[in-house]
Formats: sequence, structure tokens, C-alpha cells
Amino acid sequence: MTSASSAVSRLADNRHWLLFAATVLSGLSTVGVAVVGVLATVSVLVTGGSLVLTVGAFLLGTLLLGGLTLVFAAALLSTLASRASLPSVPRSQRASNVMHGLEAAVPPLRRLGLADRLEPTLEDRRDALEQRYVDGDLSEHQFETALHELLDEEERRVPEVETPPDLGEEREVERE
Repeated sequence: MTSASSAVSRLADNRHWLLFAATVLSGLSTVGVAVVGVLATVSVLVTGGSLVLTVGAFLLGTLLLGGLTLVFAAALLSTLASRASLPSVPRSQRASNVMHGLEAAVPPLRRLGLADRLEPTLEDRRDALEQRYVDGDLSEHQFETALHELLDEEERRVPEVETPPDLGEEREVERE
């Protein structure tokens, strides 16, 4: 069993290389089938024969292999993106909103969690708000209002911990 699990773990660790090889091989196969299709079409034109069947068969093969290449390429990009760290990417609400829209349109992108990585934290938003106040872009009233909104949002995000009922009160009720 350990050799099987180590083989599976080795495959999982090298998934990006396997997908890269599959993308390259299927891409080369697509090009190969397309070239043979062009040669076969020229041959049919010179010697005579069914042009529709020849072109149709090679066109279908080229499209299927091209689609397979795109699937492998998308899987490769997804794997590479999920392994990439994004420490230097600045957080931006606008970029986060764009990524949320893309994730809604293309559900497999949700696995990457890019929208969450790009969304500014409450601390980042508070710092930006303070900087706007220091720069004179906001009045004191506007700053305080926006700061209270941020704090309220933070309170809504943090779930409240339920406290167990006071055991002392229960004991007093039992004694009576």
C-alpha cells in the first residue's frame, strides 16, 4: 500500500509537469494532424477522390485534438496559479470585484481563490482611510462616519461566541 500511496503522492506533486507534457504532446499532435490533413487534401485534389470526406475527417481530428490541448493548457494554468504565491500583488477592491465576476462566470476559477487574495483587508482599508484623512481628502465627520462603517463591518464579519448559561444560576434554581 505504501508504494501505491507514494506513487499517487509523486503524481500529485508533479501534476504541473504531467500537464505540461500533455499540453505539448497534444499540441504537437494537433499540428501533425493538421499538416497531414493539408497534405491529404492536396493529394485528393491532384489525384481525385472525395474531398469532403478527407477534409472533414482531418478537420474533425484537428478540432478534437485542439480542444484537448486547450483543456490541458487550462488545467496547467490552473495548477500553476494555485501553486503560485502572490505576496507582491497589491490588494485592490476593484481587482477583487473583477475576479469575483470572473469566478461567477467561470466557476472552476473559484478553486484558486484569487478574489479573496486580492480583496483588501479591513486593516488595509482603515489605513487607506486614515491616509485620505491625513491628506485632507476627507473631513473629520466623513472620516469618523467611514471609520464607524468599517468597524461595524468588522463586527458583522466576526461571529459572536455564544457563552454558556451561568452554571451558578442553574444550581440555585435546583436548590429551591
